[in-house]
Amino acid sequence: MTTGLSPTVGEIHIKQAPYKGNNTVIFIGLTGQIHGSVTFSLKNELACKLASSMMGGMAVPELGEMGKSAISELCNMILGNTASVFYKNHITVDITPPTIFTGDNIELTPTQAEVVCVPLHFDNGDSIEIDINYKEKV
Repeated sequence: MTTGLSPTVGEIHIKQAPYKGNNTVIFIGLTGQIHGSVTFSLKNELACKLASSMMGGMAVPELGEMGKSAISELCNMILGNTASVFYKNHITVDITPPTIFTGDNIELTPTQAEVVCVPLHFDNGDSIEIDINYKEKV
């Protein structure tokens, strides 16, 4: 990862919609042979740390416009690489530009009732939940 942080994958599990996100949520849509969305849900403090790493160590005490842009770009890079892996396996997946939401009590209601959650845990106790909501195109 470009951040210099080393996450480990936690226990992958199913979430039922609707569900609560953390106070920073990045949403990226999926189109092509797979339709749906991926959300990255994390605490604001971790978003600031990741944005700081993305910006060469510049202090990011709160998630302003530059910080939001940096964390959105990180998520965009992750899903862009994922789309490339699908493409190499002859599955076309396009991604939409990221949309970032911040605030308290963010409730997520994806189109599919079940969402696959892939938690990433960092050494310092922080975590990101990557929630995948998809349907294969018929």
